[in-house]
Amino acid sequence: MKNRVDQPRPRPSGVPPSLTSGAPLPWTDFQLVLVISREGSVAKACGALGMTHATLLRKLALIESRLRTRVFERSRAGYALTAAGQVIVQAARDFEPHARAAVRQALGQDLQPSGDVRVSVASIVINHLLPPLLAQFAAAFPEVQIELTASREHASLRRREADVAIRIADAVPEWLVGRKLADVRFKVYGLRRARAKVMLRDVDELRGERRWIGFERDARDLKFDRWLETRVPDSSVVLRVDDFSHALAMVRAGLGIALLPAFLEDNVPDLQALTAPIKELQTPLWLITHPELRHTTRVQVMMRAFGPALANTVRAAKGSAPAGHAAS
Repeated sequence: MKNRVDQPRPRPSGVPPSLTSGAPLPWTDFQLVLVISREGSVAKACGALGMTHATLLRKLALIESRLRTRVFERSRAGYALTAAGQVIVQAARDFEPHARAAVRQALGQDLQPSGDVRVSVASIVINHLLPPLLAQFAAAFPEVQIELTASREHASLRRREADVAIRIADAVPEWLVGRKLADVRFKVYGLRRARAKVMLRDVDELRGERRWIGFERDARDLKFDRWLETRVPDSSVVLRVDDFSHALAMVRAGLGIALLPAFLEDNVPDLQALTAPIKELQTPLWLITHPELRHTTRVQVMMRAFGPALANTVRAAKGSAPAGHAAS
């Protein structure tokens, strides 16, 4: 008797191969190849996807490793799709409108939201967490314009200085509407040196070294200001800045070491962690709005789109994983 051979079932139209074949290639990987093809260069694709050059190349290498074939041929003229790459791009083009329609439908977008949403958020979050989310949101809701304001002080939602706030804070006023998204962990970082092995140290071992980048001398509003003031002597501070973004820039310039949020490790490969996460500085990340705006369609879609994505990004960041012990 002949063995029966089951014929493979045809793939539904418009669905990427990974959704039916079991290949470990998520939709975001199809999207990355599609954007590189559309933009014509990795540099332009970085801007469109909100990624660093190193992060994009790393993700592309992982895609090709999973597929066991190249999707682009590299040359001085740029990146050209291979036959395999053309298959991926065509599948992505077929599926893209379905993905966008699903997002709109899931968020109840028959009303076609429009208008401005003013968002108050720390500059370190704007620079390193929001770009990919903003790109996706703009594609799904082109009539909603996001206005970002970065300030060290929290904008007042009561006085309507902002419609929505993304805050790193231990607590928020109870009358505000929103939720905690994730916990942000903090470490002390320096500049990564080539081929240099660095052992994690306690803060007490570092506090006496004269290479700290601190915050403004009179700053007392945030617990990070107070922590640095009590743990690091003034004689160890070589430079003062006004926020985490500027502290990061100084570290990358090789000017010293600084306290920074651990989610930076994914996007800033030249950072070197010098301590484990500092337990007492672990701080919630909140997404909040004024109660009177909670039913406004444009605010609703913004919070529904940003909330889960921000939470997942922070939790998945390699630097945010809990350590076996925290530096004290």
